[in-house]
Amino acid sequence: MSAKVRILLSAAFLAISGEAQSPPPGSAPNVYNVLSWSSVFNQPVYDGNGNLIGSLEKAVPNVFAFGLNGATVSLANLGTVKGPTQFQVSTSIIKVNNAVNSSIATALGIIPLASPASGVIFETDPLTGAEVPSASTLGTVFTERAETIGKRKWYFGVSHEDFHFTSLNGQSLNNLTLLYPGGTPSGVTNLTASQAPLTSFPATFRVGMDVRLSQSVAFITYGVTDNFDFSVGLPMVHSAVAARTYEGVIYDGDGAAGQTGATAANPNCWCAGTFNPGALITGAKSAANFTQPEIGQASLGKTGFGDLLLRGKGVVLKTNRVVVAVGADLRFATGDAKNYLGTGTTSVKPFLAISLYSKPLPHNIVFAPHLNFGWQFSGKSILGGELQPATSTVSMTDGSGSVTYAGAPLTASKGYLPDVLSWAAGSEIALGHRNTFIVDILGNQIGSIHGVPYLAVGTASGFSPSTLKAVDVQGLIGGTGSSAFTTYSQVSGAFGYKARLIGKLVFTFNALVRFDNNGLTARFSPLYGLGYSF
Repeated sequence: MSAKVRILLSAAFLAISGEAQSPPPGSAPNVYNVLSWSSVFNQPVYDGNGNLIGSLEKAVPNVFAFGLNGATVSLANLGTVKGPTQFQVSTSIIKVNNAVNSSIATALGIIPLASPASGVIFETDPLTGAEVPSASTLGTVFTERAETIGKRKWYFGVSHEDFHFTSLNGQSLNNLTLLYPGGTPSGVTNLTASQAPLTSFPATFRVGMDVRLSQSVAFITYGVTDNFDFSVGLPMVHSAVAARTYEGVIYDGDGAAGQTGATAANPNCWCAGTFNPGALITGAKSAANFTQPEIGQASLGKTGFGDLLLRGKGVVLKTNRVVVAVGADLRFATGDAKNYLGTGTTSVKPFLAISLYSKPLPHNIVFAPHLNFGWQFSGKSILGGELQPATSTVSMTDGSGSVTYAGAPLTASKGYLPDVLSWAAGSEIALGHRNTFIVDILGNQIGSIHGVPYLAVGTASGFSPSTLKAVDVQGLIGGTGSSAFTTYSQVSGAFGYKARLIGKLVFTFNALVRFDNNGLTARFSPLYGLGYSF
């Protein structure tokens, strides 16, 4: 590598690099955990008189239901099952948080990178020996141009892009509602006419999030032959996530019907769903059964190197009007996946690039349509897996027994990242040799082989704690079994401009605009860059 190349690389990374920050005490251990960490809190446990008898440290807000090992319970004898040892965990918010977190991770793993193709491609005139432009445009931004840069030629480029994700499947990240649909059987079997076990009631949780990502990428490309070049790219990534979990509500009434004789027509007994793993609380503290106004909040940002990218591209057809190339990207897991700096696994993406050129129009205007097709395959990563809460047990101070619950620490399993079938169609519009406008439509079909974690709006029926009336509640739910994963498409528009400043130095600007609401969405994402050929 020449001294000039080393100087350019050093200068670029001095400008864009930074050291990873250490998380403040008590915060989430990494960016991947921020959402779930916002739902971890010290959950109080009360007895039937409203006295504090214990605390579940760093607990996920569990929805508890009676577990009496199949025993039947008389309405007149409910007091015998008020002890915390009679409760079991029916489910927790962590299951839905996993689906939300995985959707974020999926989006972060498919962010497009600026093309490492040269802005100015020169060739030597065989008659004069002078270098003249061999391409009539300054190239593309996110799509790959089919031309190679030429034997023993170099190209160096840097770009910076920012993403602010604001919605998930069309819902604002500032106001998500997560739903536990209920339906977990309790041990209470004689509170309905059918004698079937009473099941837990639905619960909702509110989540507000802010998710941001920026990356500065340095690319260097070398022309191995006239028809084959090789590129190396390394991003410097900054990720930042903030989350707040609040307004937990169980739609199970206030327990009044359970005290006077619950029936199949009005089965809103408090014992089939409660945030308090101990007893029915009456009076001023009765809200501890069915509401949890504040649960937790967390935020964290990290900066560091992302995933190393290698790209090889070879021309298979070249005429004055058509150039066709094939190539492949190989992405290595050099970035820290737990902090959204990388994908956490190796990925390979074979691709096809086609560039077309019109005859020059008056004033040296040239239209250059282009097409790209690629398919990215990835291995297993924690970004494709799930967070698993730990199971803990704590003894109550009144000697009534112990409570088992789900909480921190949260560990991550591994799962496949979704495959991404990508395509792009657009055109460069060259206004002379110094200005090029680029318009592209970019598409992704995500999860055709390895699916995306399912997340959709679900509905469940319960009873309003404030009015005791039947209500239908909605919120995001994750899938289970065969419906745990899905597939969806995304479509974006890319609107760019390239200007040849001095010599072979090219400035790039691009606006990436999302047209759909599938998955995690950053509606507008700008990119700035510089490239130099030599």
